[in-house]
Amino acid sequence: MNEFERFWAAYPRKTGKGVARKAFVKAMRLTTLDTLLTALQWQRQQEQWVKQGGQFIPHPSTWLNQERWDDQPTQVPTLSEKTTRTFLAIYGGGDVQ
Repeated sequence: MNEFERFWAAYPRKTGKGVARKAFVKAMRLTTLDTLLTALQWQRQQEQWVKQGGQFIPHPSTWLNQERWDDQPTQVPTLSEKTTRTFLAIYGGGDVQ
């Protein structure tokens, strides 16, 4: 299987294969297949990609042309332990010490 076919197999939205192939050739001048596949691995788990049956997954050519492999994972804000205890004390939901 050639590099493009490996990318295509990993990409969750199969739209516009010919255009995606052209964008892939351009992208390979800027990055590696491993970088693309690593980015896809975490991006496939992002809320935007899984909600509403994957409706918001970009077309593969768009993803490549926008260099989306360089995107950063969305950070889910975490609460401090003190804030969590206060929240639970006010709203319930667990033992508060």
